[in-house]
Amino acid sequence: MLLFFVSCNKEVKTKKKLTNKIMQLTSNSVNSEAVFLFNKDTTTLISWTEWYKDATENQLKFAFYKGNKFDTIQTVPPAKGLQVHSESMAKIGMTRSGVLYAVYRRKTINSKSRFGGHIYYTTSSDLGKHWSLEKKLVAATSSTSQAFFDLALLPDGTLGLIWLDSRTPLKHEERGKNIFFAKTTVNNTFANEKAIIGSTCECCRTELYVDNAKNIHVAYRNIIEKGEFDFDNNGTVEIRDMYYSISKDNGKTFEEPIAISNDNWHINGCPHTGPSLAKTPEGLRAVWFTAADHNRGIYYASKKNNAFQKRKLLSKEGRHPQMISNKNKLYVVYDMYYETAGKGYTKIILDDTKGQQKEISKPLSNNNHAVIAKNTANSYIIAWVNMDTRNPKINYKEVVF
Repeated sequence: MLLFFVSCNKEVKTKKKLTNKIMQLTSNSVNSEAVFLFNKDTTTLISWTEWYKDATENQLKFAFYKGNKFDTIQTVPPAKGLQVHSESMAKIGMTRSGVLYAVYRRKTINSKSRFGGHIYYTTSSDLGKHWSLEKKLVAATSSTSQAFFDLALLPDGTLGLIWLDSRTPLKHEERGKNIFFAKTTVNNTFANEKAIIGSTCECCRTELYVDNAKNIHVAYRNIIEKGEFDFDNNGTVEIRDMYYSISKDNGKTFEEPIAISNDNWHINGCPHTGPSLAKTPEGLRAVWFTAADHNRGIYYASKKNNAFQKRKLLSKEGRHPQMISNKNKLYVVYDMYYETAGKGYTKIILDDTKGQQKEISKPLSNNNHAVIAKNTANSYIIAWVNMDTRNPKINYKEVVF
């Protein structure tokens, strides 16, 4: 029974359907994690990292969705040896003209920082048959590390990229990383990089989102230190809450960041979970995880005029939310831990933000880091990491309306 949407009888009348078939994309014999989905018009592709004990053998893999499944798995040879990270995963996107960009990170050899690394990219103009030599994203030697990037198709048909950068903070007294922004060019490069936001949490996923009105939105976890405007003067440990900025001129300028929610999560460390954005005719929405004041869980909030409204609880047990809008409705996927008969499991939940949840993964299984993307006007795809076998693998499901 498909209680998530409507009753069975009504579902027949409205021709809506939630497919229940879970598809396995990768082999049980290979470690596959850090999954990402990208959609451009009628093209949907998935990418992930295939990793080994010898990290120099790691491979970036991808596939296009054709018919009702992902087609032939392909490899991005220049990315061999890339780093694997479920919050800072490699990503493949496509420009309006059809050029593929594979963006990934390599750990810095002999770095003084055990977390140091640099972002690289390679391009393909023939749907992945051939790839260019890899290029280093940042040339400035003052940038010793970049990470936690996101990419999106911009209104002008180029790809936009944001990332956390180790260069001197925009305000010298602030800690944390800067967010930089760059766009693709006709020469198949990223260019015109610029710092747009400072003082960000160092290890949380960032969000780059473009709405139908051609606005570019950026969301991230901010560091608010004692003495700053939004600090609540409760102790000396910094606050790490979600913040937001917008560009209304295709990335030329970004407005001063505002708080998505003043949760006042005092934590001296990084939670490793970032925000997600989506928009319906009712306005822009944000979803995120926090554990402020022992009220841990996934929350969401709506933006009206120039401010976000009071947050609402979505799930007390959920983690790592990702959200999209489809047909003027919102859908969030996240992983949720639960116990049955003394054993622990983690399921993937699809939540419509209206009080209805649907378990997407197989019952009594272990799953994490779900992602969701539009596939067509009448469907979207959910992919996640399944941990039931010795080697993690990628599963996915198409939801059709």
